[in-house]
Amino acid sequence: MISTDISRWLFLLISLSTWITISISKEMRVVCYYTNWSVYRPGVAKFTPQNINPYLCTHLIYAFGGFTKENTLKPFDKYQDIEKGGYAKFTGLKTYNKNLKTMLAIGGWNEGSARFSPMVASAERRKQLVRNAIKFLRQNHFDGLDLDWEYPAFRDGGKPRDKENYAALVQELREEFDRESEKTGRPRLLLTMAVPAGIEYINKGYDIPKLMKYLDWMNMLSYDFHSAYEPAVNHHAPLFPLEEANEYSFDAELNIDYTIQHYIKLGADPSKLVLGIPTYGRSYTLYNPEAHDIESPADGPGTMGEYTRENGYLAYYEICEYIKNDGWDVEQINPNAMGPYAHKGNQWVGYDDIDIVRRKAEYVVERGLGGIMFWAIDNDDFRGTCHGKPYPLIEAAKEAMVNAYGLSNENLISPPSKPIKPKARSRPKTTTTERVVYVQAEKEVETTPSRRRNRFKTKSKEDSSKEIIKPRRTVSKPEHKPEPKSEESSTYSSLIVTPSYTTPEPPSTPDMAGGFKCEDEGFYPHPKDCKKYYWCLNGAGDSGIVAHQFTCPAGLYFNKAADSCDYTQNVLCNKKLQKSSTKTTKATTTTTTSAPTTSGRLPTSLFATSRAPPRISPITRPTTTTTTTTTTTTEAYKV
Repeated sequence: MISTDISRWLFLLISLSTWITISISKEMRVVCYYTNWSVYRPGVAKFTPQNINPYLCTHLIYAFGGFTKENTLKPFDKYQDIEKGGYAKFTGLKTYNKNLKTMLAIGGWNEGSARFSPMVASAERRKQLVRNAIKFLRQNHFDGLDLDWEYPAFRDGGKPRDKENYAALVQELREEFDRESEKTGRPRLLLTMAVPAGIEYINKGYDIPKLMKYLDWMNMLSYDFHSAYEPAVNHHAPLFPLEEANEYSFDAELNIDYTIQHYIKLGADPSKLVLGIPTYGRSYTLYNPEAHDIESPADGPGTMGEYTRENGYLAYYEICEYIKNDGWDVEQINPNAMGPYAHKGNQWVGYDDIDIVRRKAEYVVERGLGGIMFWAIDNDDFRGTCHGKPYPLIEAAKEAMVNAYGLSNENLISPPSKPIKPKARSRPKTTTTERVVYVQAEKEVETTPSRRRNRFKTKSKEDSSKEIIKPRRTVSKPEHKPEPKSEESSTYSSLIVTPSYTTPEPPSTPDMAGGFKCEDEGFYPHPKDCKKYYWCLNGAGDSGIVAHQFTCPAGLYFNKAADSCDYTQNVLCNKKLQKSSTKTTKATTTTTTSAPTTSGRLPTSLFATSRAPPRISPITRPTTTTTTTTTTTTEAYKV
């Protein structure tokens, strides 16, 4: 009898263990990069953190940051990231979705190897960077760090020892992240890495077994297998090869499946490989407009798009507009191997459409990979002008992944469930007014390259089992009919909130505060006035750290614990000091402005079944007494 009971308990324990293992293995990530230069795009293409749906992705990565010669992290665009509140708006999205994780990526294509290589070569510099990275990430409320060195041992400044030194940096970062978490009781900072698809880049620059030990996951840059500067047109993100491999065929290696198998052979854990999906296409100018098949002669990169303004590069929403409104022809060789291409005259672009991103999501499930990643969230059709709903590529891939695994939404890490309306509570009365301001990009900058380059052709003698796709061609003139809209097209999409979001605006132009001495960058309370606080920022030139004074909206005090303005009952304040200080405080005018956008108004019917998340917290970065002049350009839509 006892033996039977023990057997039953063992069976239950084994069953429970198996169920837990399966559940954990089925947790999937939806990682989305946000490019901070997209704020400078003109008109309806302007994209800020306030345009991001906080329930769309499980992890958001802010691209890019950098590091200084003193081995501390820094913003690449201090004006947008700090002064205009880019970081604060981005991490503030967690106010709406408590399961969302926001991370900072450092590096990128433009950063190259010139600074990374000497930094990782010095144990002392690595130590300084590790210590300073934690401070910077915590101070700016990021949940982790994404390393984006493109690429170790290559490009100007790269050294053969980069591979070993880069792995050492990763180990030291992870160990210090662990120690900091244990010491403070805070959740451990995440550590991820963007890794290439080019075989020689991988072999010479990345110690895969060691990196796997310390990274939470790798974001695979599984696109740009072909560039727009090649002599023949080709699709830049094929899932499988179109032809059977032979010793003379380079293209047999230039596809996602080959790259995935190569990583696994080197010791990669499939569950830590997150597959990158492009929301952009690579475009060419055809040498002969009549010859537009794959591998037809090219005469350089394609003409730049109206919004992205980079030769050889088009966002999905630009491609979609060309097809829908400008009569481009679409051709599909095989939807299981690669996305379609579109062409008109001498212009040609290969891109991923809804069908191929679904297939790639299914591939992730079939191979037991760790999720999907998108470069970038601002290149998808985020306004929903082509398919009647925003983010068609990201939504399609997520839905396919959920369906392929037979999961519920809860199996996604940070599931994008419908927000729950909080209990009503009284709010203090304020004199804050709300107004909508429409502005152009605040300053002109040179167009920033896409920063994602993977092409590196190599021959390999390794045999690899591949799924060979026999070509078949479909030519179509797409019908310009919007997709039928249903109240609840799928379990997953019905949980996604589609309107644009606006997080509180940070101060636009701070007041100089000469009487306060900053010991370090960050937010500090006013010593005598609970309504006021200081934002200490690195000044121009050799001015050092400069204090800027701000005043909270009426009825709110500065809360150091949250580094924001908060209800008075949540803040400990010396009432006597507050009473005496208010007598000498100058009157201030505070306004709360919604997100400045330059979009055209979308039909309200698109949002008929959607619910915006409730504004749970009063925490805000108020504007100051300083006023700024803005230029009205076009009507924005507001839900």
